[in-house]
Amino acid sequence: MDELELLKEDWSKNKNEFKNYSATEIYSMIKEKSISVTKNLLIIGLIEVILWFIIGYIDSEFPYFRIGLFTVFFILIIYSFKKIKVSQNSISLMRNILNLRKMVLGYALISFLAIVVGNIVNFKHNTQDFMAGYLDGKRNGTFNVTNPDSLTPELINYAAFAIVLIMVVFFLYWIYKNTYGKILINLKNNYQELNKS
Repeated sequence: MDELELLKEDWSKNKNEFKNYSATEIYSMIKEKSISVTKNLLIIGLIEVILWFIIGYIDSEFPYFRIGLFTVFFILIIYSFKKIKVSQNSISLMRNILNLRKMVLGYALISFLAIVVGNIVNFKHNTQDFMAGYLDGKRNGTFNVTNPDSLTPELINYAAFAIVLIMVVFFLYWIYKNTYGKILINLKNNYQELNKS
């Protein structure tokens, strides 16, 4: 008896052990999964805002834009969360999952672009901060001693800061891809499962 026949025989023995789920049960499971994904999204978003708040505090600049952006996003997510919870049929749940997916994608893109654009607009000032931090670090770790405005960046300073900035942007892209990207994939999978049922 070849391997295929053995596999068929084993399948025949075990096929009654697999549970068949009804459309209602599948819908309930996808709904619970979507609620769980939304909760994870809120937790990740809150962690992100706390981290940006800490970075802003260290840099002596309160991140008003980021807090404002997250506040709007947070309100929209709570609204989506409630809509998912009260969804009574697969069509409304699908619509809510799609809307949530668009919101997550929009927030991640705006948030990431804000980092890139902010650094491009303030490139000279950030290079001066970078130089001041480097000089303070060389002085046995004394921070905020050098006044960044007193420094005049040269081409090599701009180039060094640009390299560090590119590395940071790629690192942030990796973080966003592995947090918000996974959430987008989970929501897409939920949507596809609902489409099948």
